[in-house]
Amino acid sequence: MCLNLNGCCFVSNKCPPKPLHPNCHCFYIDIPSITAKAECPIEKFTKYVFVPSLIDDKKQLFELWGYDIMDSEYLQQEFIKQAKLAYSVGDYELGLLNAYGQRISIEIRLKKKNKNEYTTFVSGWMVYPNGRIVLTTPYGGK
Repeated sequence: MCLNLNGCCFVSNKCPPKPLHPNCHCFYIDIPSITAKAECPIEKFTKYVFVPSLIDDKKQLFELWGYDIMDSEYLQQEFIKQAKLAYSVGDYELGLLNAYGQRISIEIRLKKKNKNEYTTFVSGWMVYPNGRIVLTTPYGGK
């Protein structure tokens, strides 16, 4: 697990706990700030959210808020903008840390289309070295 955190950036009060395992030699290095880079593959909307699912229908939720597959680029850019800011200031929650890496949850605030209302929900991201985060799930619940 340590190798998956090598080079990853976290704000000081939101770091994964250490030691991570017996004989762990990990250490933290203070850096002045995180230059966040957020990536949100468009397919998370075009081939995931807006595809009907048998388990949980994210498509129905996004459509309830006024969005459809034609809004995928807007949603992608909005997620990138909000996640980049949230991650750089520590506005995230640590999630599962395993052999694949460290997950974080970031709250997204989305304006309902054609309404003067907002909805807020949790999105899931994976942390990578050098301030890079990548969207893993657009909607992880309220």
